[in-house]
Amino acid sequence: MSWKLYRWTWRLESPLFVGALPAGSLNRCRLYVPSRALWGTLTAELARRRENGFPSYETEGTTLHENTRFTYLFPAECDGKHWRAWLPRYEERDGLVWRREDQSDSKHDLTNRQMRLRLLDARPGTAIDPDSDSAEDGSLRETECVLPAWRDTGAPVALAGYVFLKQGLSDLRDLHTIFLGGDTRYGLGQLRRVDMPPASEVFGARVVLNQDAPTIQSSHLLAHTHPSGRVSEIVGSQELLAGWDHTKKDDPFHRLSEAPLSTPGSRVRDGRVADWEIGENGIWKFAGDAQ
Repeated sequence: MSWKLYRWTWRLESPLFVGALPAGSLNRCRLYVPSRALWGTLTAELARRRENGFPSYETEGTTLHENTRFTYLFPAECDGKHWRAWLPRYEERDGLVWRREDQSDSKHDLTNRQMRLRLLDARPGTAIDPDSDSAEDGSLRETECVLPAWRDTGAPVALAGYVFLKQGLSDLRDLHTIFLGGDTRYGLGQLRRVDMPPASEVFGARVVLNQDAPTIQSSHLLAHTHPSGRVSEIVGSQELLAGWDHTKKDDPFHRLSEAPLSTPGSRVRDGRVADWEIGENGIWKFAGDAQ
């Protein structure tokens, strides 16, 4: 069965926290939203909209896994007419940089530090000792968040990505506001969808839609990606991913991969375009590899 592809853009209505490895008392934030975090948010939103009985998170999550695939969401700014996403990429000389999708060369690239300065701020916080009603010793921390506006221009920040649909899933189309990431009960992570037009490419890369899993043809990786001995050496960093899934009572916290994954922005060293399948968790793998 063929997939249908849409590009959707979500505008930030409040600061967003998507956690990465902490640095001391600083809770660090990613500049992109992994597909698994988006899947968890949509699962919760759809389950809570059901009128009958207790929300069936497992049923909704399974339905999304079977009928949808998501790309990662990347920060985007409006050029007056279109929302243009900033995408990560590893370069030989500069390491991790960010390039806007409508730029064809490195002239306007931003270093990772410059990008974080444009997007992030830190919020202080502490735990309260209930006995003294004061700050608990050793609990002072700061949490990085993606701001709703670019710090240098004041223009609104959005997150852009793509969704592959196997069936209609009209409920998914009806979602216009979601709460994503950490600390949503404190007002963080509110996003409002601004558009969802049909698409034929993923950030300029060709796609194959008539297979069991949609495939992206690219030399750059825009998601965490499984290692493969059938692809030339990958340039970039790696990390292990793990996460919570409370529908799995026997193993709610588990690794998403036994081996480290290449991070978004990594690329094939020789520049060769390869076919990458998008898995249920949004993690890519070389087409034809068994996982």
